[in-house]
Amino acid sequence: MEVIHHFDSGVTQPYELGDGEVTFDLRPGQRILNVVVRDALPQLRVHLMADDKGEVFLTKQGLLYATDGRAFRVAPFERTGEERLSTDIDTRGGRVHIATRYPYGRDALDRLIVQCANEPQVSVRLLEESGRTVPVFDLIPRGTRGLDHYIIAGEDVWETAGCWTADWMVRLLLTDPELAARVLNSGAIHIVPLASPYSATLPSASYTTPEGKGIYGAATWGDEEPPPEYALLRDEVEACIKAGALGLMLTMHSWQGSRAFSEMGTIRESGENRLDDSRAAWAESTMEGLTRDVPLGRFRMSEKIWHPGLARDRLLGVHDAVTFRIEITTVGQGTSELEATARGLLEGLGAVESWEKVLPCQSNAG
Repeated sequence: MEVIHHFDSGVTQPYELGDGEVTFDLRPGQRILNVVVRDALPQLRVHLMADDKGEVFLTKQGLLYATDGRAFRVAPFERTGEERLSTDIDTRGGRVHIATRYPYGRDALDRLIVQCANEPQVSVRLLEESGRTVPVFDLIPRGTRGLDHYIIAGEDVWETAGCWTADWMVRLLLTDPELAARVLNSGAIHIVPLASPYSATLPSASYTTPEGKGIYGAATWGDEEPPPEYALLRDEVEACIKAGALGLMLTMHSWQGSRAFSEMGTIRESGENRLDDSRAAWAESTMEGLTRDVPLGRFRMSEKIWHPGLARDRLLGVHDAVTFRIEITTVGQGTSELEATARGLLEGLGAVESWEKVLPCQSNAG
C-alpha cells in the first residue's frame, strides 16, 4: 500500500501505514488532506488524528472518498481514541482517493474544458491579463441575448464545494436540454468554476502574490488594483451593470462542514445605498426561489455588509446592484448532493420571472 500526493491539488500530512489501515496526523489545526492510496485492501481503515477544532469539522462532515477520482461519497467518522477519528471505506481493492475537502484544481478544470471543446452549446472564453487567465464558460441563447447571468466559484482556494457545484452546472446545461432552455430563457449564462489561479485544496491563503504574500482574494473586488483574475471578473461584471444588462450575479463559497445547511445571502445596505422595501422583498423572494430545491438550502437577508471588498458588498455600495452569495455545506453531502445543489440553483434561476429589481432602473430586464 502506498500514499501518493504528487498530483495537482494533492495535500498530505504526516502518516503511518499499518496492516490494512492508514493514519494521518492533521494536528495542530491542519484539516486539509487530499491523497490517493494505491494498492489498498478492499476494506481500508482510515484514522485521522485531529485537534478539537478539526474534530468538530471532521465529525460533522465525514471523510470524502472516491474509487474513480470523481464520484465522492461520505464515510462517517467515529471517535476511537483521544484526538483520533476512524472510519472504514470500501476501496474495491485498488486506488482510492481520500480527502477532507472536495478536490478541485486545475486538473479538474482542464478536464471540463476539454469535454466542452466540441459542444456547440458552450464556448470557453479566456479572460487574460499579465499572463494570467480565467476560463469562463459561456452559454448564450439563440436569438436575443437578453440579460447576462454570472456564477463565480473558486474565489477562495479551499472552498471547493462551490467549484464542484459550478462544474456540475456546466455539465447539466449541456446534458439537459429542457433545463437549459428554461435557464437560458432570460439571457446568457457565464460560469467561472475556479477564479483563483491555484489548485483549490492548497492549505494557504486564498491568493498568493508573486512575492509570496497571502491575501484574502475574495475581498479584493474593493481594492484599487485587485489581482489580475479578480480585476478581470470585476471589470466584466461592472461593464454589464453599466449597460443595464445584469441579471443574476452569484458567488459560490463553502463553509465546508462547519454548518449543516447551505445558505444564500444578500445585504440591504452598503455605503450610501440601501434597498427600499420593494427591492428587499424582491431579493428575499428571489433567494427563496433559488434555494427551494437546494439540499439543505436556506437564505438570509443581512442588514449591513460583512466586508466592503466582497463582490456582493461592493456591487451594492458602488453600483446599487443586488447580487448574491451562497455558502455550500459539505455535511454528509457526497458528489450527488452537489449535483443536486447545482440543479436546484439552475431550476431556481430558470423560474425567476423578472430581474428588474437588480438595478434601480434596469432598462432591459428579462
